[in-house]
Amino acid sequence: MPCVSVRGHDRALASLRSSAQSGRLPHAFLFVGPEGIGKRTFALTLAQSLLCERNAEGLLEPCGECPGCVQVEAGSHPDLIVTGRPDDKQELPIRVIRDLCAEFGLKPARGVRKVAVVDDVDTMNDEAANAFLKTLEEPPPGAVLILIGTSAEQQLETIVSRCQVVRFDPLPVDELAGLLLEKGIAADADDAAKLAALAEGSVSRAIGLADPDLDRYRRDLIDGLAGERGFDPAEQVQQLLAFSKKAGKETGAQRRRASLMVGELARLFRGVLWQTAGLEPPSADPADRRAIAVLAQRLEPEDVFILADRALEADFHLARNLYMPLVLESLFHDVAKVVNPKARA
Repeated sequence: MPCVSVRGHDRALASLRSSAQSGRLPHAFLFVGPEGIGKRTFALTLAQSLLCERNAEGLLEPCGECPGCVQVEAGSHPDLIVTGRPDDKQELPIRVIRDLCAEFGLKPARGVRKVAVVDDVDTMNDEAANAFLKTLEEPPPGAVLILIGTSAEQQLETIVSRCQVVRFDPLPVDELAGLLLEKGIAADADDAAKLAALAEGSVSRAIGLADPDLDRYRRDLIDGLAGERGFDPAEQVQQLLAFSKKAGKETGAQRRRASLMVGELARLFRGVLWQTAGLEPPSADPADRRAIAVLAQRLEPEDVFILADRALEADFHLARNLYMPLVLESLFHDVAKVVNPKARA
């Protein structure tokens, strides 16, 4: 896939292409931005262009046909290392970093360089980060490291100072809608526009929301929170756990589905904050806006801040593989105390 097909990130591509054409391409990058907006896809496409055996490096344009490009596409190129936090770990462990550095130090098998893509660096602990420093300071000739996280502020300064930070923005609504149609995720232009508006620039969120079952559960969850009778937190936890298990047997898939719903709660409370401040809520969904209006009338702004923070905290804990039932029980217990009309009486 050529770099020009990485939708919505023209500014980042132009900056990297300028560096490559002047012969000043850095040996280490830190890609930062919201989750699900294409940073990993961009990193792999950049790796493909650097390992392309036909096009000049300065183009940053993989041909997609040479043996190097084909192997990158297939995930079998001997000079490309792709790693990240294991699904069963809360952090990116030092073992993964040590294995990466050892393999990265070997001579290239096909061409003149090795390329490594390291995802989930937000979860890299200090020990793992320090083990990375020597490789960042003295990389093999021509080698390129691409680290992927959400924020430079979450990394050690010693890591950030040795990388060129490349910031990625959420995809524009029109770009995301076009991509959803192109990939067959949306049924038609209207469906694509609706999903793109709800997804707020995130491809992964749009894919999740395209699931009809998830869309129905999301609607029931939000309407239940805004209902006059309130909701039973224990029942809501069991419903979300059961719904998450429908994502498949893999715990990673179940956590991603639960995380998506917890993220929807955080966005709902953000909309309530906007409403209480006299601003138009960001959600274009009429049903969302009705629920937001009800909650804005019921809650004080300080309470909404607390709820939004609790949802973000729960999402963080889910991403770190904390025990999911306990995370959800704590979250919905706190939400019920603030949201339920009886609890506030």
